[in-house]
Amino acid sequence: MKRLLPLVLLLTGLVIGGALGLYLGWVAWPTEFTDATPALLQEDIRQDYAIMIAAAYAADGDLPLAQQRLGSLGPEREQFVMDVMLESILSGQNERDTTHLVCLSNAIGLYSPAMEPYLDRCREPAP
Repeated sequence: MKRLLPLVLLLTGLVIGGALGLYLGWVAWPTEFTDATPALLQEDIRQDYAIMIAAAYAADGDLPLAQQRLGSLGPEREQFVMDVMLESILSGQNERDTTHLVCLSNAIGLYSPAMEPYLDRCREPAP
């Protein structure tokens, strides 16, 4: 019985400590993010965000707004958009999303020979 007491105390301490830690971290003092930018998101979520920007640009043709939205992706935004676009082309993802990414990339001055089959689907730039 004496050898069992330390084990029971250890397990009790772990359970109480874990419960207290969860309470403090989730209820009493939870982490709150404010003014977070898309640049802080996980890579796959940032890719989805870039695709959404391209889709919005395809819908409204508002290049300044698209550039403003891309600015929130961080300092390497052009390279990031190019990488997302090329990955979309090479992996054969959704053709509509790929076309939107190509059109946005073209509009912001990016080019790759892989874009050629999609460029004829882009709307004419506004004068």
